[in-house]
Amino acid sequence: MLKTFRINERNTFCISLANSEVRWMKMKDRFGREGYSVKRWIASTPAQVTDRFSDSLSPFQKACAQSHVNIWKHAVNKGLPYVFILEDDACFDRNWLLRLQEFIDTNRDSEWDAIFLNASEPVEPAFTWVEAKEHVLAAGYILSLKGAKAILEIFKDCFYASDWMTLVLQRRGHSYTYFPWLIIQEGEGSQLGSPYKGDFEKVLRCLGDIKYSLNNYNI
Repeated sequence: MLKTFRINERNTFCISLANSEVRWMKMKDRFGREGYSVKRWIASTPAQVTDRFSDSLSPFQKACAQSHVNIWKHAVNKGLPYVFILEDDACFDRNWLLRLQEFIDTNRDSEWDAIFLNASEPVEPAFTWVEAKEHVLAAGYILSLKGAKAILEIFKDCFYASDWMTLVLQRRGHSYTYFPWLIIQEGEGSQLGSPYKGDFEKVLRCLGDIKYSLNNYNI
C-alpha cells in the first residue's frame, strides 16, 4: 500500500516548450526549494504530433495534448506506479505536500486513477479531498498506472484535448481533487495552449469566497 508520494525526476515531469527557459528555471527552483527534483519534458510542437487527434482541435491544441499523451505512454511503458504531470505555469500551495499526505492517509480507494491538484471549479466541502467530477484543467495532476492505462484505452482510436480526456477519466469514479486548489496557474505568460486556461480573476474570487489568501501560494 502507498505510504507516501515519492517525487523525483523518474516520475515527475514539467511540460515546457524548448524556448521557455525562464519558465522552466522558475519551476525547477520551486521544486528545489522543497528539496525535490523534476524532469523537464519538452513540449511537442505541431510538427511533432504523431498520434491521431480530433479534427476539432487546432494544430497547437493537438501539440499540447500530445505532450500529455506522450507522458501517459511513458508511464505505461516504464511501468511507473504513478506520474506527476505539471505545466510550466503551476504555482504550489505552501502546504501542498501535507495535503497530498492527507490524501494517502485518508483515502480508501486503492483503485484510484488520478489526483487533480487544480480544477476548473471549487469543490465542497472545502479543505477536504473529494471525488473529482466533470472538471477540466490539467496544470497539475498525479496519474496512477491504472489511470494511464485506462485513459489510453478509452481514447485509443482518437485523442482529444488533454483537459477533456482527463474529464472523461473522472467519470470512472476514481479521481479526486481538493479545494482550495493545491496548484493555481500564474495567469500570464504560459504558451502551452490549453483550451481551458485558468481565469486568474476567477481564481482570486473563488479563493476569496473562503477567505483563503493568495499569499498561501508560492508565486
